Amino acid sequence: MRAKTLLVVVAMTLLVCAPAAFAQNLLTNGSFQTGDFTGWTEGGNFEFSQVVSGPFYVYSGSQDADGFYATFGPVGSDGTLSQSFATTAGASYTFSFWLAAVGDDPSDFSAMWDGTTVYSATDPNTGGVYQQFSFTETGTGNDTITFSFRDDPAYIALDNVSVSQTSSTSSTSVPEPSSFLLMGSGVLGLAGVIRRKLRG
Repeated sequence: MRAKTLLVVVAMTLLVCAPAAFAQNLLTNGSFQTGDFTGWTEGGNFEFSQVVSGPFYVYSGSQDADGFYATFGPVGSDGTLSQSFATTAGASYTFSFWLAAVGDDPSDFSAMWDGTTVYSATDPNTGGVYQQFSFTETGTGNDTITFSFRDDPAYIALDNVSVSQTSSTSSTSVPEPSSFLLMGSGVLGLAGVIRRKLRG
């Protein structure tokens, strides 16, 4: 009986904590997991821009779980990719993305929140590995992020784009999804030990 009570308490704790722990991405298809640009608006010179899968750049600290990412290689002028989403006016949001580039000349990449540039680089170079860029912005009720890019010789890669509301308890460590899975398996293991102990 004690084992069942313990399991119920732990399970309820996980269910209550999990939704708060996982920040919701307000973007549609932020990781390009549909294999295309569904949810995004294309603009400018969009030639040589596509969603691809398979090895191209090396991830460092981020996992490309779905295998898809976007590559951009417009020649001569910039292309754009944007998406609008609903927010709460006055609330803080974390805008982040993973970028990979090797400093091709000429090339450029910039990211904007409601038309204001938050990141801009000429001939960006992350050493050929993905690097995360993260910014805190204020919602207006309806906001838009826009990427602008060009890479004449080759391609710039983009993945795992997200916009999520910044938690008021941002200093609290948030378990990764894998941590919750491990926690769950640990609970199941604990249940087995308790059952064996009670029977013994």
